[in-house]
Amino acid sequence: MEKRPVSLTVIAVILIVLSLLGLVGIFMIGKLPGTADARQQMHVSLMFLQVWGVVGTIINLICAYGILKGFPWSRVLYVAWGVIGLGVSAYTSPTKGGVVFGLVVLVVISIFLWTNAANDWFQARGLMLNREARRG
Repeated sequence: MEKRPVSLTVIAVILIVLSLLGLVGIFMIGKLPGTADARQQMHVSLMFLQVWGVVGTIINLICAYGILKGFPWSRVLYVAWGVIGLGVSAYTSPTKGGVVFGLVVLVVISIFLWTNAANDWFQARGLMLNREARRG
């Protein structure tokens, strides 16, 4: 078995930590007095934001697990969910700075998910969802 690249371990840990922090934040958004103005500028309800946040947390935790275990589908899911999330954020966010930051993070993590070392860990090339059979 290939040794998991440190970059993938770091990415998975970051996904776990940020997902859990985001989950806390999404439930506090309705309780913090300073967020009332921002919520007024959004095009969706507080309930939608909370449900979206929970779904996003679950998907990111699944992606982190898959990255740690070397499942090729996890990196494809991460990118697909990231693109969907950016689209929703572009629609709902009153400020677009967060969307640009999210895009930068998505691109940087995606680059690391498709390095040669990552391909060896996932034993897959390109957008393959299953591992290649080991030769040799």
